[in-house]
Amino acid sequence: MTTNHSETQQRPWHSGRALIWKAWQESRGRFFAALVLLSALVVYAVMTSPDFLTRYNARHPDEPLVYSAYIWSGLFHYALQGLWILCAFVLALGGLARERATGVVLFTLGLPVKRLHLFLIRAAMATVESIVLAVVSALLIPILSLFVSKSYSPLQTLMFGVLMGTAGLVFLTFGLLLSEIFEAEFTAPVVGLCAITATFLSYKAHAIRGRNVFDVMSGAAHIHPSTQLLTGAVPCSGLFICGLVSLGLLCTTFAIIRARDL
Repeated sequence: MTTNHSETQQRPWHSGRALIWKAWQESRGRFFAALVLLSALVVYAVMTSPDFLTRYNARHPDEPLVYSAYIWSGLFHYALQGLWILCAFVLALGGLARERATGVVLFTLGLPVKRLHLFLIRAAMATVESIVLAVVSALLIPILSLFVSKSYSPLQTLMFGVLMGTAGLVFLTFGLLLSEIFEAEFTAPVVGLCAITATFLSYKAHAIRGRNVFDVMSGAAHIHPSTQLLTGAVPCSGLFICGLVSLGLLCTTFAIIRARDL
């Protein structure tokens, strides 16, 4: 009796580990591809910075651009931010709807777990991977800066990376929602990527104005005007709103999954 009870207690743990491993196996290719892309972007931006700054400051001697401002405006507020958003969204894709379209859903549904449990593990895996991508790509900056005789605070990059990874979860949860709504294999990626790209470019071109998630991700309201480094304050209200939006998207996804279980 004791042996059987022990085995029963161990089954949920073994099942959970198996599902975590399954989620990792399904997403690791996208994760490493995203890591390579983000790293390549950071390497290019940092290594070409001396030539860019020399040319820029020669043309604008009255308004010279310092290295920290170049990093923030070129990476944390634009290129790195945009590419990370796309990577986080892609990491969120998948799930039972996509497996149904590809014909492998019967295996997953045969597992002794609820659909909501499957979704939560996939969402947790995507969240961890996205935050790791944001922090690792940001921390590359102070390391690579040494090779071009520049310096950038590791604490600043860590803070920018955390801001990007936490506020940007809005886009990850948006991807999770679309992956449960659309069953066709390419519908969710096309709809999501088009919507995100159009919104991102509209705000960056100032075609749309007002408070937005992109400024929260880069800490735009809390940086020094000349160095464009964080002044110490954290955009708490912006992070709170982003958290509420992410939670709302997750709750909507929960409702869709529960409705399909009925």
